[in-house]
Amino acid sequence: MAISEHSAIASSQRVIVTGAEAMSLAYEMAGVRIAYVFPITPQTEVLETMTRSARVRVIPSDSEFNAIASATGVFWGGERCAIYTSSQGLVLMSEVMWEVAGNRLPMVMGVFNRALRGPAWTLGPQQNDSLFMRDTGWLQFFCETAQDIFDFILLAMRVAERVYLPAMVCGDGFYLSHQKEEIQIPDEAAVRNYIGELAVPDLPDSSHPATFGGVVSTAQQYFRLSERMHRDVVASQDVFLEVAKGFEVLFGRRRTLTEPYEMEDAELVLIASGATCGVVREEVARRRRRGQKVGLLKLCSIRPLPVGEMLRHLRPGQKIAVLDRNLTTGAGGIFHCEISAALRGLVDHIVLLGCITGLGGLDLTPEATGELIDYLAAAGPAQQGLIHFLDEEGLHAVGRAEQCN
Repeated sequence: MAISEHSAIASSQRVIVTGAEAMSLAYEMAGVRIAYVFPITPQTEVLETMTRSARVRVIPSDSEFNAIASATGVFWGGERCAIYTSSQGLVLMSEVMWEVAGNRLPMVMGVFNRALRGPAWTLGPQQNDSLFMRDTGWLQFFCETAQDIFDFILLAMRVAERVYLPAMVCGDGFYLSHQKEEIQIPDEAAVRNYIGELAVPDLPDSSHPATFGGVVSTAQQYFRLSERMHRDVVASQDVFLEVAKGFEVLFGRRRTLTEPYEMEDAELVLIASGATCGVVREEVARRRRRGQKVGLLKLCSIRPLPVGEMLRHLRPGQKIAVLDRNLTTGAGGIFHCEISAALRGLVDHIVLLGCITGLGGLDLTPEATGELIDYLAAAGPAQQGLIHFLDEEGLHAVGRAEQCN
């Protein structure tokens, strides 16, 4: 859809909603009329909200596996379908998720992150459920606020339908799914105009029989299809920036894959995603009032990993800590591992540390964040190989993370 740079900003209203309600509202305003669902905490609130709408047909499934399989059929039929899950439910969907990406269906899934079962059962937020799927070909966006959830559902639809890849819009369970806050929602007609009609290429047609998702005839074909998917995931960064320009023109909100806070002259940088950013931002503001040059770089995506945007905010000589509400056991935080690999050789003379925090929903406090900042200020290259854990007892380092650095 072409949007003139002179277009007027659409009228809007402010409402107080939870992140779950914001997710449901975004699907409905985008014109989605079918949802395949299976309840799981803390995603169930999305389901409950959507069932109160007379415009969306909410169809219960007997498992998350069948929910996503049924949603796949809806897309093959040429319609959008809402689907959302969490934790073990997302893992149960995993087999079909590879199929969805491989068949290049632009499905958009809402995920409220919750810790997986192991080493114990907990309902607290943790990002390992969605990050477990980072190799499937799905795009992954991470949200801090209910406004982020609403906006990124719409943006993800536009990006997914441009690159023909599915996308997840993720937020921390309970922190974001249940907490109420004020958001701005635009006129529904403007949303429909922005989203446009779904266009899925090569839909099944009985007059032209074909096989979809079958066995490829050669390993070379499989290799080429995999390479093409990789290229399209990387290219989705530029596609996002393009559709975000139209979003800003129409709705008056600027959206990027990184959001800098006090980064102009920052010497110490914390990189974070999701609800963690709120606490970090609070401590950064406090340190700034004391004259300390600290900044926050909020990361809104891991697929694509916005390396180009990060490089615009990072510079040689900085000391950087990546905060992860996830853990790849034996290696460290997933965002830290990815960022370390991506930045290697691109930014000189930086100290880049990884810090695990908030696992299982453990609160990150301003005091603990301050302890990390103090540690970062004194850190040198020798600390880069350590895996740091930050909990209510303080900051401590365990083992090495040489494979990430």
